[in-house]
Amino acid sequence: MASDDTILTYLQVTAHTRPFLSACYDKIKHSKAEHHAYNNAERFVYGLTLGHDYWSTALHTPLSVKPLLFYYGLNHYLKSCLLTVDPGYPATAKVLAHGLSTRKRKKQHYRFLEDDIRIQPHGLFPHAAHHLFQFTSTKDKISMDELLRPLASMDNIYQLKKSPPLEIEEDWPELLSYFAVLYNLSMLVRYEGEWWGEMEQMKDREDYVFIVHFLNSAAGQIPSMVSAWLTDQFSSTH
Repeated sequence: MASDDTILTYLQVTAHTRPFLSACYDKIKHSKAEHHAYNNAERFVYGLTLGHDYWSTALHTPLSVKPLLFYYGLNHYLKSCLLTVDPGYPATAKVLAHGLSTRKRKKQHYRFLEDDIRIQPHGLFPHAAHHLFQFTSTKDKISMDELLRPLASMDNIYQLKKSPPLEIEEDWPELLSYFAVLYNLSMLVRYEGEWWGEMEQMKDREDYVFIVHFLNSAAGQIPSMVSAWLTDQFSSTH
């Protein structure tokens, strides 16, 4: 991980996490700040530790495994972030779902950039979007192309492709875009093994270069974005 991810290491001990969470809960004027900080500190640390473990492992695994490890690593990071703003998380089982869905059986001549995901009313995605970024999508579904194009890390590859302009209707927080794309990729490697295997072996589809480029950028970008979000939280309480 990059050197600017120090906060992810600093907060991996409860001696640092408890006062940090207590300050976060004081900030939102929660009446039981110290109580919740004590109860949530270990869960927060476990989330960061598991996120780091998934991430470190993903960096040294085959392409077909990376989406799963990156996706679940980001899951753990987001759940730790949520504990800084939502002391009761998870309040119900509903918020433990993915919060996104996709068509499990893909059409013939499937193209990744044209694929879309549906946004569900409950689950980790809408909960994190609301509590971490004060963001609510007005869309029922969104395509991979719409999610990938606004990402700064994808600029160069889109320029090489000379893609026609695409009107972007919503300004998504980058971390949410990464989460949504990783969700779809994780579903592909789980349920569309034949398609994935052919894509890797044949390398005859442009999907391959977009997916590889995205995963390569995710490796460094996501820990840095999580770190930046937590650093902002830390700074706002000190």
